[in-house]
Amino acid sequence: MGNRRRGSYPLIIGFTALVVVCCIFICSCAFDKPTNWLTVEQSETTSTNVSNEEPDSNPELPEEVNLPNPTATFLAVGDVMMHDGQIWAGYDEATDTFDYWEFFHVVKDEIAAADIAMANLETTLAGKEQKYTGYPMFNSPDEIADALKDAGFDIIVTSNNHTLDRGAKGALRTIQVLEERDLSPLGTYESEEEREQILIKEANGISFAFLSYTYGTNGIPIPKDMPYLVNLIDEDLILRDIKKAQSQADVVVVYLHFGEEYQRTPSKDQRKLAHLLLKNGANFIVASHPHVIQPGEWMEVELPDGEIIKKYVAYSMGNFISAQRFPYTEEGLMVKFTLEKDLKTDRVYLVEVEEIDTWVDKFVRDGKMRYVVRFGKKP
Repeated sequence: MGNRRRGSYPLIIGFTALVVVCCIFICSCAFDKPTNWLTVEQSETTSTNVSNEEPDSNPELPEEVNLPNPTATFLAVGDVMMHDGQIWAGYDEATDTFDYWEFFHVVKDEIAAADIAMANLETTLAGKEQKYTGYPMFNSPDEIADALKDAGFDIIVTSNNHTLDRGAKGALRTIQVLEERDLSPLGTYESEEEREQILIKEANGISFAFLSYTYGTNGIPIPKDMPYLVNLIDEDLILRDIKKAQSQADVVVVYLHFGEEYQRTPSKDQRKLAHLLLKNGANFIVASHPHVIQPGEWMEVELPDGEIIKKYVAYSMGNFISAQRFPYTEEGLMVKFTLEKDLKTDRVYLVEVEEIDTWVDKFVRDGKMRYVVRFGKKP
């Protein structure tokens, strides 16, 4: 075997590797680089060019986004009465309990769909010890409040001619029962401080102020040491309250318990008072007491800035539920108001009024009279 020089193989391998690396470098320069590759020099140049660009003297601004005007719905119904037949229609002898869910189960979806819903409760909730009775001095089980809550109502009018059927004590307990169920009583108060607080509700960015007044309390005097207990119709008082409410809300809603019973058209006095309130800040008026429907009325009012807007008064929404059988007393109205707020001016407009007919279906089941509010006119 011939002599082998130590160290010659590493030298040859090293030289060979150097040649291979050079070839790879030369060949790589011959290939096109992908378009997204940047050398260090190119990257630096690009960054420098971006930073040195002259600012656009007329930059394009994003287009103004016009948000849709918010809308809200308010729904009102007339008198919720509790005659003797109604009281015992909900009684269960086996459990000695009351349940009135059936009264409103057909129409509850329409009520609950409104952003705010209101009913006039023409009875007291003075407690079992005060005895449950219908006409002429009403006192009903607390469970009617549960049924109103379940149906979707938010506000319960408590200022009407039956407010004091069980005296001041009964009126105060009625307030407490409603508030325990997260229902807002309107028109009766536990103190002067509470009477001075305007009831405010908000829906979809539109705020509502609610006021309520009654023509009287069937001759039962309001206690002299509690003048705040029940709101009575007094023009000066109402106008003062409206002005106060305007400073706190977008919309002022006034409920009036007035008119002649069973008269199907509003009187001159009703129209005169309603027009006065609409001209002085009320956005719309809902009312009851006649126990029959009276036609509503649109009214144009000129605002201080000269703009003319439309307002509405529902003179009588009739009975929502009762056991009365006089002509037309089984019919009522749900009145639904749709309002829209102009985001550019913050002014709220009444854009639609829908009157939904209802009637009280009376029938016998299991030996008892039953009462259910249904849509439409009485067959």
